[in-house]
Amino acid sequence: MKFGIGQSLKRLEDDKFLTGNGSYNDDIDFKDQVYMHILRSPYSFAKIISINYQKAKEYKGVLAIISNETIKSMQINPMYPGFKVSNKDGSEMKDTFRNILAEEKVRYVGEPILAIVAETPEIAEEAIDFVELEFEELKSTTSLRSSIKPDAPIVRDEIPDNICFDWELGELKKTEEALKNAAYTTSIELVNNRLVPNPMECRSAIGQYNKESSTYNLYCSSQGVHSLKRKLSSIFNIHENKINVFTPDVGGGFGMKIFNYPEYVLTLAAAKFIDKTVKWRAKRSESFLSDIHGRDHISKAKIGLDKKYKITSLKVETYANMGAYISDFGVFIPTYAGTGMLTGCYKIANAYANVKGVFTNTNPVDAYRGAGRPEAAYLIERLIDKSAKELNICPLKLRNINLIDETDMPYTTALRHTYDSGNFKKNLAKCVEISNFKTFQNRKNISLKNNKQRGIGISTYIEACGGGGPEYSSIKIGGNGNIEVKIGTQSNGQGHATSYAQIVSEVLEVDVNEINIIQGNSLEISKGSGTGGSRSMPVGGNALYLAAKKFLKNTKEVLAKYLKTKPNKISYKAGFFKYENKQFSLSDLTQLFDANTVLNVSSDWAPNSGTYTYPNGTHICELEIDKFTGKVEILNYTVVDDFGKVINPLLLEGQVHGGIAQGIGQALLEETIYDDETGQLLSGSFMDYAIPRASDIPAIKFSYNEILCKTNPLGIKGAGEAGAIGAPPAVINAICNALDINHIDMPAKPEKIWKVLSSNK
Repeated sequence: MKFGIGQSLKRLEDDKFLTGNGSYNDDIDFKDQVYMHILRSPYSFAKIISINYQKAKEYKGVLAIISNETIKSMQINPMYPGFKVSNKDGSEMKDTFRNILAEEKVRYVGEPILAIVAETPEIAEEAIDFVELEFEELKSTTSLRSSIKPDAPIVRDEIPDNICFDWELGELKKTEEALKNAAYTTSIELVNNRLVPNPMECRSAIGQYNKESSTYNLYCSSQGVHSLKRKLSSIFNIHENKINVFTPDVGGGFGMKIFNYPEYVLTLAAAKFIDKTVKWRAKRSESFLSDIHGRDHISKAKIGLDKKYKITSLKVETYANMGAYISDFGVFIPTYAGTGMLTGCYKIANAYANVKGVFTNTNPVDAYRGAGRPEAAYLIERLIDKSAKELNICPLKLRNINLIDETDMPYTTALRHTYDSGNFKKNLAKCVEISNFKTFQNRKNISLKNNKQRGIGISTYIEACGGGGPEYSSIKIGGNGNIEVKIGTQSNGQGHATSYAQIVSEVLEVDVNEINIIQGNSLEISKGSGTGGSRSMPVGGNALYLAAKKFLKNTKEVLAKYLKTKPNKISYKAGFFKYENKQFSLSDLTQLFDANTVLNVSSDWAPNSGTYTYPNGTHICELEIDKFTGKVEILNYTVVDDFGKVINPLLLEGQVHGGIAQGIGQALLEETIYDDETGQLLSGSFMDYAIPRASDIPAIKFSYNEILCKTNPLGIKGAGEAGAIGAPPAVINAICNALDINHIDMPAKPEKIWKVLSSNK
């Protein structure tokens, strides 16, 4: 097919985006809607002594003020974690919850205290000045290192040491024995810096309540309407059919838009309370204070090798920041999602990891692009490079000695993942060749003459993604023969309208322009698991592929009955069913049969329990550092990936580029800084928090090896997060190589590098 699977088709949705005709949540307005503004905590930790909002309530244009008492009177439940683990001693981690609005204490700067609803956004914001608040400020703790000290302030009374879980994976005794018997060992301590996701489109929400039907409508920028629908029904103590969630176009999510937030609950509660449509929109500064953050780990790790430099063992201890409250998947990310991938692409017979979740007086921390796997890849790849340096062996050689061979597949790791397919050595060899790795020394010598220090860094990566619950899709033929597809995922800018259309086009042999993809509507689409963990194509794409196949099968059976023949007597090609001298187009079928029943098929597909796809690859980064300023310039960046069956190479490359940009941002620029004394977020705007600009990103040489996944019908492996996983260790490895040092923590800003350079003089 011209526009089927494997074709580099430009995005079908780009025309509307480039001409300003996209429809985002803030573009939606309803007649007589009113506006909500959130009064947030100015303190990182404080007791609420009193709240007096009577004057604010009487301010002209103010319609209502929603307080914690209001929420309680409406019998609205708190928010609970979506995932919990058992501690290493077998006990269950303690239950904690998050109130929709603060009660008794505030635990981080930006925590919602009141919701003010008014006729205009300006009035709602102005009314805050008339709220009288009295606090007793408490000593806060915002960093992991301070929060685990014996004398640290206690963030949650029910957790006296701030450790909310103490979890383990792997075999401790076997790992320690292997480390004891190792010929060589290497240790490292590293920080995985906290990040603010910062999608282009800030969060917003519109809440409605219908008294007659007792139903709620929520419009919001999300990564999947059905998970929000389920969570909200539990919070409001109502059946799921009483809540509808709608998501239009989305300007980026990166994980943080898949969660439920207090503001979503508050818009719905306010809508019911005053019987009006209520709209809320975050400003960028508010997003810094209210969005979920990502990463924020401190890890200590030790690796053992035998005399032939083969890795025998890996032991890791990690403290993971949870923030002041546990978010939906906050516990899952540093445990199963990340820790399970610590052995990377390597044969490591013995591995053990201990992860402790820590409460701090900061924003909750949860999934951000890669969600645990960047943390794992960074740790193992830094260990490999540090080991190579200490052993005086080429990091390329050390990797080749230890990489899992293609002939070992399927390969079960020491941390219980089973890789179904992959050729890691082939990826590495191809990346080395394209990057001109072997002639690096010549270029390094030229840089030295120009007062620049040149470095080159390798990272291999593998991730587990494309798992989770089932995805739902349906295919229906319209009166003019067009094809309507409904699916439970949600595009956040990845190009779903194009990739999904290509899958249908491949099966039904019709032009992609005749295919309309519908997402983000829980009223029209009965179920779905949403977008996250690079699952849209591996799970949603396969559901759609099977639905298209089912459509052909069912339609042949129905047509056979109509023609009084057998289905195998009917052929299909390029949108036409043929039987003897008769021919039926897709639009002809709508004249013969009921399009809503006979010509409407659906299909669910889910990977087997515990089964994932395992995209993998190699990144090589080459850079220069100015000796006098510490400024880093990335000169060459090469990546070779394995994403299984590729639906659209052009969109795939775009996804990889975007992920690498975010990975470079973490490695060199992005840093979330809280004041140690006050707990204030010091990097709370783009004046203080640096994200990569176009000038920071080099031209990227991208290629891939198409090694089919064996756990889904299409052979697809997830792709959306891969760039952000492989990039940070490649960049930091290159910097360490350039500076000839053992380690430098992210972000490697010029000042930090300059201090290293100065100390080496």
